[in-house]
Amino acid sequence: DCADIAGAKPMMLALLLAVATEAAPAQTMNKATTIPSPDADKAAAIASVHAALAGISARDKRAVLAQMRPVGTATAVMEKADGTVTIRNADWNAYAGSDPGPERYEERMPDPKVEIEGAMATVSGRYTFSIDGKLRHCGFQRFDLVRDEGRWKIQNVTWSVRTWGCES
Repeated sequence: DCADIAGAKPMMLALLLAVATEAAPAQTMNKATTIPSPDADKAAAIASVHAALAGISARDKRAVLAQMRPVGTATAVMEKADGTVTIRNADWNAYAGSDPGPERYEERMPDPKVEIEGAMATVSGRYTFSIDGKLRHCGFQRFDLVRDEGRWKIQNVTWSVRTWGCES
């Protein structure tokens, strides 16, 4: 019945609001905390992402995990030239982890775009991944960040992986 659906909307909104406000404790800023300028805030969000990528390049799991919130998701969308797509999810340890070895990794995101809304931000753009200077794959990646104790921390990352159509 349409009347039942219309009456359910305010209830559903109230339920969603209650869940959202109780899902995690609120973070408040005290009077001594200053809000960074928009440019400084964007630079700080990009710096967190670049620090994570540098950690991946250095195969330094601790450096990568230092940029992450304790619980988050990492999702890879593997795209083949024939149109086949495989989606894989990993926890932070799997995302950050790579055994040290002789190969030199380099992950670059040369022109990231940043959007900030209050205590959440996204950093996204094209990236390339090379091993020993040879381009291995490329794609697009998006990092979702939240301001956690005054620092931008990565909450989620999603990226595509292609071995075709890459530019070095």
